[in-house]
Amino acid sequence: MESFEAQAVILAPSSIVRDILTDQGNYPVWNSGLAEIQGDIVHGARLRVRLTGAKRTLPLRVKRFDGDHMVWTGRRALGLLTFVRTFTVADHSGLTMLKVRDTFSGPLWKLLRRTTDGTPLPLSEFVDEVKFRSELLGFHFHDGIFPSTSVPRHQSDRHRPALQAH
Repeated sequence: MESFEAQAVILAPSSIVRDILTDQGNYPVWNSGLAEIQGDIVHGARLRVRLTGAKRTLPLRVKRFDGDHMVWTGRRALGLLTFVRTFTVADHSGLTMLKVRDTFSGPLWKLLRRTTDGTPLPLSEFVDEVKFRSELLGFHFHDGIFPSTSVPRHQSDRHRPALQAH
C-alpha cells in the first residue's frame, strides 16, 4: 500500500470548498485531470469517472460523506488494484484546510508504480485547482469578506486558462 497527500489553506469558507468537491457537473471546467463524472456525489453513490484523454471510465463509489469527510473507492482487475481518495475539509474561522489523500494497493499497483518511475500522481495539482476555484468563487460571492489585495498570487496562476461557465 502506498499513499500520497496534498493539502492547502484556502481563503474561502468551507461551504464553498464542499460545494466545489460535490458538483460533479463542473469538474471538467476546473479540473485538468478529469473529463467527466457521471453520477451524483452523495453517500453510497456509484460514480463513473473519465480521466482527460481516456476513452474508458473508472467505476468509483462514494463510501463516506459526512460534511467534513468524503471517501471515494475503486477497484480494478478483480481487486488487483484498489484506489481510495479521502477528502478532509476543516473550517478555521472563514478559512478552510483541505487535505486530499490517495491510497493505492494491490499487485497491479506495484507494477504500475514501477512503470511510472516513482512519480506520484498529480494530487497537489488537484488541490491547487480546488484552491484556485474556491478562492475565485469565494471572492465573487462573498465580496468584502476577504479583500482581493490579500490573495497571494501563485506563479502558476497567470498560466491558468480562464474558467468557463458550464
